[in-house]
Amino acid sequence: MRTLVLGLAVLALAPLGNAAAQRRARIGPTVSTISLEDGSGTSHSYTSFGGSVAFLSGDDGEIGVTVARYRDLSSDACTRALTFYGVDSYYYPVGAKGITPYAVTEIGLARVTESTPPYACSLFATTATTTQLGLAYGLGLRVNVGPAITALAEGRFFQVPNSQIQALEGRANVSFAFGKPRQTQLLNGTLGPTIGLLFHLGGQMEGRGPTLGVRFRRDTKKSGTIGLQIDYAPLRLINCTTNCEPSAILFAPGYEPSLYPEWGRLYADFGLLLAGIPSVGTERGMAQGAHGGLGADILTSGSLMVNVNARILWLQRNGGSNAFLLQTGVSISPRLERGH
Repeated sequence: MRTLVLGLAVLALAPLGNAAAQRRARIGPTVSTISLEDGSGTSHSYTSFGGSVAFLSGDDGEIGVTVARYRDLSSDACTRALTFYGVDSYYYPVGAKGITPYAVTEIGLARVTESTPPYACSLFATTATTTQLGLAYGLGLRVNVGPAITALAEGRFFQVPNSQIQALEGRANVSFAFGKPRQTQLLNGTLGPTIGLLFHLGGQMEGRGPTLGVRFRRDTKKSGTIGLQIDYAPLRLINCTTNCEPSAILFAPGYEPSLYPEWGRLYADFGLLLAGIPSVGTERGMAQGAHGGLGADILTSGSLMVNVNARILWLQRNGGSNAFLLQTGVSISPRLERGH
């Protein structure tokens, strides 16, 4: 979990630079370190190499393509290798200029070569290559070095379903930027660190510690706000005997219809929810669901804004059962006036 926790800390403390207009495209090599747990829960790290090309799709985002080769992902006599062809979406809440944080999602085709069965490979040497969908999401920091060089570093959860690949990954890219500079016209965006608590409402899952994360916010030209929160959440399984304390990375985009009293903003929040669980156990992999609740941004007398919120989380677990949790949280971020 250290890769993504470090990413949360970097984003929370990252300065927001104001550089010249951003180039419209970039291309360059990508390298990553991926951490996989074996059947006993021991983590092993592996390296991948590839390349990325991305294009600014707007003032606050990029669309890109990445090809990566994971040559050897096995810690024993088994065979496990991966070639991934992904489409990336980068979201920059304060624009893609200067030094800026971002959230990234990726979906693509994974060519997986893996031993069958995945254990006791010294006795069973059968291998198979399959094509599957893969999914990743996480947080990163972008640094524009002059008009032509861009560096990105991120931590993310990465999964290829129906394989042994459910992992945390640290990824870095250095790109050559080119194209006519784009002058930004974006509305203000903001972000800040958040801390929360999880309370059991139903099902066989509960929180076992505070959640730590980053909350993004972007005003729109209409009546609402686009929000995104990514959390590290320690969990506990109820009535469980082994591997009962998984940790999850919660990815919760949402739409926030808002009212604007004099003291700040009052809003409702609803959206989809993904939970990536890389640790060994019955919950390993991806759970999905939805979230909804209420929150408020309270303007201070200075340059900061305090957010308080409460929302219900619904997760459908790997076995098909449901879990319901109440998450309450507090966040602080640079003050953002109404953008419309």
